[in-house]
Amino acid sequence: MALGAGNGGLRNRFRGYSGARPDVVRLLPAEARRVLDVGCGAGMTAALVRERCPAVHVIGLEPSEELAAHAAKQVDEIIVGRVDDDSVLGALAAQAPFDVIICADVLEHLAEPLPVLQALAGQLSPGGCLITSIPNVRHLSTFIALGLLGTWPARDRGIHDRTHLRFFARRDILRLGAEAGLKPSCERRNVRLIESKAWTLVLAKVMDFWPLRGFVTFQYLHRWTRAVDERGA
Repeated sequence: MALGAGNGGLRNRFRGYSGARPDVVRLLPAEARRVLDVGCGAGMTAALVRERCPAVHVIGLEPSEELAAHAAKQVDEIIVGRVDDDSVLGALAAQAPFDVIICADVLEHLAEPLPVLQALAGQLSPGGCLITSIPNVRHLSTFIALGLLGTWPARDRGIHDRTHLRFFARRDILRLGAEAGLKPSCERRNVRLIESKAWTLVLAKVMDFWPLRGFVTFQYLHRWTRAVDERGA
């Protein structure tokens, strides 16, 4: 069941943590059958996953009990906990393998994202994929805040969310994936001149060329597959 117009209050209440991510869902292969949504929020993205993959079985993982209670209406199974908790990773391993694992705006909230990503990569089915969405700290807004205003832009959401523990530019993301034994099969970007202002998308597209591309990108999306070692394993 999708969260429709009657759930506007829910969307507003959990703004930034529960919104549907059609940009992420577009990276899912339509034939996916088992999907793990890490940090699933209120389950709005899971509802879109069902629309794209009708026969899918979705497992949601969410640390907030309140959000998880809403997500339970959208997923087949819900696990309450943090993905960097060893017991949670063990519970996920018991559910593996997964055709798709979604980590949308999750890894930057972890003190040590690499071992978590390595563990999740090991839970993919043969030919499965892992999808990440990670904010780009190289965005123009960082340079304006630090260079012109002389302060770190701690905010309630977005690139400079004050709950972020790690910060990434594109090369950092690619390095993290490689160290986790993954290789990118698709890359997409969300662009805006001012991250919080949708109308700046037009201006950002005008500037969306090298060497300015990294400054107007506020989010990198990647679809990853497991890297094949020299033995083909």
